[in-house]
Amino acid sequence: MINLFAYLTLIIIWSTTPLAIKWSAAELSFAGGIFWRILLSAILVFCILLVRKERLFFKPGVWRFYLVASLGIGPNFLLVYWASLSIPSGLIAVMFSTTPFCIGLLSYFWLGNNVFTLRRVAALCIAIIGLVVIFSDQLVVVGEDGVYGIVAMLISILSFALSTTWMQKVGADIPILQTTAGGLIFSVPLLAIFWWVFDGTSPLNISLLGGLSIIYLGIVGSVIGFLLYYFLLHRITAYLTSTVGMISPVFAVTLGIVVAGEVISLQLLIGAMLVLLGVAIYHIKFSFRSGVGPQ
Repeated sequence: MINLFAYLTLIIIWSTTPLAIKWSAAELSFAGGIFWRILLSAILVFCILLVRKERLFFKPGVWRFYLVASLGIGPNFLLVYWASLSIPSGLIAVMFSTTPFCIGLLSYFWLGNNVFTLRRVAALCIAIIGLVVIFSDQLVVVGEDGVYGIVAMLISILSFALSTTWMQKVGADIPILQTTAGGLIFSVPLLAIFWWVFDGTSPLNISLLGGLSIIYLGIVGSVIGFLLYYFLLHRITAYLTSTVGMISPVFAVTLGIVVAGEVISLQLLIGAMLVLLGVAIYHIKFSFRSGVGPQ
């Protein structure tokens, strides 16, 4: 039951973060928005470690695992925030829903785990067709900026999938809190460099909406979100955990339209539906029982 609760909570968080990302990145910069978010998250989770009297470096060589975890945070979110300046928030969630395919491919070639059946190959093809439809729509509607945003999202997905697969390989014995803290803290130096180069300003003069977006993303989107994500990675599988992205885009697109007034063309909607259909077919059967992955 606790797995299901964590899964549903993560869906809510992932459904709301794309819009909050767009709001914060628009008021600061793509580099400033993510830097202040992750810095706040890193400080908060480090304080939690101190209160619990737990050590971050509790065994030799654990810093290597934290470096792997940071690959799914720093490079990934820099690209997501930059993409949010040119593509709708709902599209960000839709594209991120393709993460299971990327994790499956990496697991096959890297870990030797073949998760691809004929059904899943067909699902992958459907999702790719959907991405092509989205790509062509953005090329017409917003031009090169939209295409660059899509490419940035594809690279961010690869970064996140690489980190997730690698963590499954080497970090089965790392506690959830240390995983979250290490990944966030090790992401700060890279993000600080990008903030200094592309922004260099403080968030003190932004609007209430922008400030609340950063606080929400820092506390809920990062700390609680990553704790839940890593919790699910420990309790179920990377493939099943990544299916959160199968459901959250539906709510993310709706929020973008209703709350932010984003315009979704018919072609973009068709492409998004094809992507989500592919993801749904890919994970058509799964269980929440501990240790049981998709069938």
